[in-house]
Amino acid sequence: MVYDVIIIGSGPAGLTAGIYCARFGLTSVILAGTKWGGQLMLTTEVANFPGFGTVMGPDLMKKMRDHVESLGVKVIDVAVKELSFPRRRESSVSVIKEDGSVPVKTGIRSGMTEYEGPFVVKTEQGDFEGKSVIVATGADTRWLGVPNEGKLRGHGLSSCAPCDAFFFKGKPVAVVGGGDSAMEETQVIAKVSPDVVLIHRKDEFRAQKASQDMVTKLPNVRYLYNTQVIDVLGDSALTGLHLYTDPISPKQGVKTLDELVAKFGGTLRQAQGEWELPRAGLFVAIGLVPNTQIFKGLDIDSHGYVKRVEERDENGVLKYFTKTNIAGVFTAGDVHDARYKQAVTAAGFGCMAAIDVERWLGEQ
Repeated sequence: MVYDVIIIGSGPAGLTAGIYCARFGLTSVILAGTKWGGQLMLTTEVANFPGFGTVMGPDLMKKMRDHVESLGVKVIDVAVKELSFPRRRESSVSVIKEDGSVPVKTGIRSGMTEYEGPFVVKTEQGDFEGKSVIVATGADTRWLGVPNEGKLRGHGLSSCAPCDAFFFKGKPVAVVGGGDSAMEETQVIAKVSPDVVLIHRKDEFRAQKASQDMVTKLPNVRYLYNTQVIDVLGDSALTGLHLYTDPISPKQGVKTLDELVAKFGGTLRQAQGEWELPRAGLFVAIGLVPNTQIFKGLDIDSHGYVKRVEERDENGVLKYFTKTNIAGVFTAGDVHDARYKQAVTAAGFGCMAAIDVERWLGEQ
């Protein structure tokens, strides 16, 4: 079977795209990955998705999946290995208006690469063919990149407090990060740990004020500003953190590194600004890495995000918002969005991608 559209990814973007494709009457399949649902499956309370008040992340995703499946869309829990397409031609021809003027180049005529269909998406359960593709693979945890990280991941080093908080009951832990994700991780782990240290490399958190306010109310959370994690310590399990602090933030209530280290129960190292903090666990919440490694041929920016190609008509009016450099391949959600990274914006991008696909297929 050749589907009208193959949707790769099953977070808010992919599932919303599936809902709209079904309503347009397009035959579609969602290749969800072996861990479906995206980042919301790793969260607890979601309080900013319209219409739900407060809802658990996994519950919200289950409702989305139930919705799309109720419309007859197949959601298959399988990982995609490759997206392949035979090369056809490139064009850079401009359309000349009747008055002789040359408008802004658009579509395939502006250097986009056109391919023979169908697209072939290779998975462990066989190949899927489609006339078009929506890439909505989202993003995964950005790790610290420190020397002992690989050895201690899963042995005191985690990126998911909702998943692993149980293992740290009664133990001192730390969270590294300064955004909303770090605040959420802190709230979760603070329910079981008597001493949580939130570490941020700057002097100001970038999280929303509402998120920060919820954390500042917690009596068992302390803060380390202007501090970086140089390494994680321990052989078979994490025992502490190698930190670098400079300068000392006025918010710390101390003036020297000696005082700061003593305040947090750490030990100084010989190198200037470096010290060790005993911890049984560290939760990493420093951002996401877009899942684009398998997409050979798509234009990817320097940070790994899929580049969109906004196409305008002969009057300069925006025609397509979610196209990629490959004609017939569209993108939605965190896999291309380095700015907003919210569930509601991902769902909105999924809607736009489906509308763009429906229009594009109609033009073929």
